[in-house]
Amino acid sequence: MFYFTEDIAQLVQHAARSVTGQWEIEPEELPALTGFAVFPTPLATYTRADGASVPIVAFSWGPTDLIEDPSNGVWITFWSATDYSAVEKALRGANLSAAEAARYARTLHAELTWDNEIYLPFGHTAAPVIADPAEGPRLIDPRVVVAGQTTTAWLPIVIAAWLFCRPNSFTVAEDEHLPRTMRRRAERAGLETSPVRVVSVSRTPQRSATRPAEPSGRTVGVRFPVAPFVRRQAYGPGRQLRRRTLVAGHWRGPADAPIRIGKTVNLVNKPVTG
Repeated sequence: MFYFTEDIAQLVQHAARSVTGQWEIEPEELPALTGFAVFPTPLATYTRADGASVPIVAFSWGPTDLIEDPSNGVWITFWSATDYSAVEKALRGANLSAAEAARYARTLHAELTWDNEIYLPFGHTAAPVIADPAEGPRLIDPRVVVAGQTTTAWLPIVIAAWLFCRPNSFTVAEDEHLPRTMRRRAERAGLETSPVRVVSVSRTPQRSATRPAEPSGRTVGVRFPVAPFVRRQAYGPGRQLRRRTLVAGHWRGPADAPIRIGKTVNLVNKPVTG
């Protein structure tokens, strides 16, 4: 399980803008065979049929038994924050009191709700087949990308998030364990107690990154990023193959200064395609 801190989540969003060829995924781009990634703020939103805004706050991935050979692709599931008010409204419509509706809403529903999915065969480059909910369940063709109407724009964020889970100059990934008392209580209840890998800002000073003073003589009192971006880098025999690489930017300012990430993040280079 991965958790992105707010600072890193913003950088993921910026890097996602430079992701190209998003339908072409290779197994080595996944930070783990299976995983669950949680964001502190929505990684995406969309408008529901009733006009409500739905925040997507997590995604999970792994193989699927819906196709003959699960190792041929990856199944990505997006999760929204559960709309307890909508659940309570539906329960009150079934003649439950407000107190009963509130209690049952949280008993029957977890904090995250399955929302939508994408299936990606490894090495596929063509445009996706957009699933029509009116068609109902159907067999998955393991040779093509299958996506929902809303999910096609979310995939670059997933790819950028995967890249940030790999070693880079911006982040540090640390395993966080439950406190002993909570862990024992969870184990007695038969719940999972594996650690959560938290992807957060690295506080390790970078020699080329920390510049306490500007040429003008001004002192930099905050730490801010010169943003990374994603490009497809040549490798392999004759450099004929391509793989995505997170081109690391760097941090400016003292390592112990407050972090500031504004709406604009400067890039050190233009994204390279091809």
